[in-house]
Amino acid sequence: MAEPQDMEIPPAQLARTLAHMNKDHRLDLQHILQHYNSLPESEAALPEMLDLDRASMTVRVPGTGKQHAIKLDPQLEKWEDRRAVLVGMTHKAREALGVPPAGDDDGNGHGHGNGHGKGNGKEDTKKIVVNEYMPPRPLDWIIFWAVLGYYIIWVFVKLGLLDRGSVVAGILDRLLGFVPLGVGSQGIKWLTETIFLMVVAIHVVEVLVMERTRLRKFGVRRGTRVWWLWVLSCFVEGGMSFKRFDIIVERLRKEGKKE
Repeated sequence: MAEPQDMEIPPAQLARTLAHMNKDHRLDLQHILQHYNSLPESEAALPEMLDLDRASMTVRVPGTGKQHAIKLDPQLEKWEDRRAVLVGMTHKAREALGVPPAGDDDGNGHGHGNGHGKGNGKEDTKKIVVNEYMPPRPLDWIIFWAVLGYYIIWVFVKLGLLDRGSVVAGILDRLLGFVPLGVGSQGIKWLTETIFLMVVAIHVVEVLVMERTRLRKFGVRRGTRVWWLWVLSCFVEGGMSFKRFDIIVERLRKEGKKE
């Protein structure tokens, strides 16, 4: 099959395409780089597009400083095909990586490579990238410390500090004497041990859901400080961390609409 002739690429359109991809689609570029160049997430995080021609695109990963050439699939027959090709590669990469489709993607590729990011009156397909952490709010802190307190009590139980006749058990019994709960230190010890596996299992599942439906989807790079803050927060407090993450996403979405 004959190679297509070199096509003329208007510099102004190329500049707009690069600016648009780097502003709104860096998470897409990450997925493409991961899939087509077989790179781990840590080496492909949020790359910047440096160049685009008929056969390939060149990107640079800020975290490593390395440049990578990615072959277009398929190559461009004409410059106007760039949006469709980039959208197709994005969809293939997401499917191969098991990444859920972006919730604001209309499925038609609108917003890629035309410098405008608009399409058929539907919501822009800008990809929101979260790179911040929101600490617990007042109500969240109550839940946070309640659950963390449970884990601390479990540690006390494992260390034998709540065994019958221990100093800590005696202090706890005296404190509980002022609260009509009808339970003493040994009742708390029994309950703590009984529900421990269930509590941990629930919170591990919540962390897995957070990773898949929030952190991974919105470009929070695994192993970074922000990633650990969200993961640890979710493990301790559970559902409240989801609400705060969604608040950030909604704010970023509204800010994107104003631009």
